[in-house]
Amino acid sequence: MPGIILKQPLFWFIGIGALLFFADNQLADTRNEIIINDALRSRLSALWTTQTGLTASEAELDALTDNWLREEVMYQEALRLGLDQEDSIVRRRLIQKLGFIAESEPLPAPKEGDVESFYQSNIENYTLPIRYSFQHKYFRTIATAETALTQITSGTPAQNFGEASMLNPSYAYRSALDLNATFGVGFANNIASLPEGSWQGPVQSGFGFHLILINTIHPEQVTPLNLIEEQVFQDFQRSRQLQTRDAYIENLLEEYRVIVETQ
Repeated sequence: MPGIILKQPLFWFIGIGALLFFADNQLADTRNEIIINDALRSRLSALWTTQTGLTASEAELDALTDNWLREEVMYQEALRLGLDQEDSIVRRRLIQKLGFIAESEPLPAPKEGDVESFYQSNIENYTLPIRYSFQHKYFRTIATAETALTQITSGTPAQNFGEASMLNPSYAYRSALDLNATFGVGFANNIASLPEGSWQGPVQSGFGFHLILINTIHPEQVTPLNLIEEQVFQDFQRSRQLQTRDAYIENLLEEYRVIVETQ
């Protein structure tokens, strides 16, 4: 008789249904339970002190706890409704947090010469680019700029020319990046071929036209390690953190089977 009952589909349907009902009740009980304990209140108090520099009073701590409870209820309900699924913002945040965890492993002390070797391997990051120190005269039209240049070349003092503008009359130690940010994209290329020591132009910018007197062209200059040792050390440590994260990701990839589907 028991064997016959076990073979009946209705028996299995009822049994599986009962199991699912029991499991759902258990999960619901767990989901609806939010625990507030001393450890939580201590964390909230410590966070308050970190942010404000003050010790939370009992009333403030009660308010913090109540606010946390409201957020936790909304968080749990959002998870229950599956609002975390297919959400690019949540996805990026989770990836970011896991990246922080992967980078948080303690790093061994660098060996002698490691920082200097890193500095030499990345010397371009510690090299000042070509920079320009120059004066300029601003004109709204190319015609007035050309006329002024002709007269300056003939001996008329340069201070007699130029129109008012919001620009400074001179700039010092400005890189191509600085120049393009101030005068507009392409300005640095326009003055790169100008010689030192004489008025040249007109050179066009995003404002109009300029006569340029380059006082000095400062060549590329490597910053000595002893002057930026702390910065280089921090860059070196950051590089090692990124390497640690990459290694962590590579190890994770070995635990997954990647399937590429094509049409």
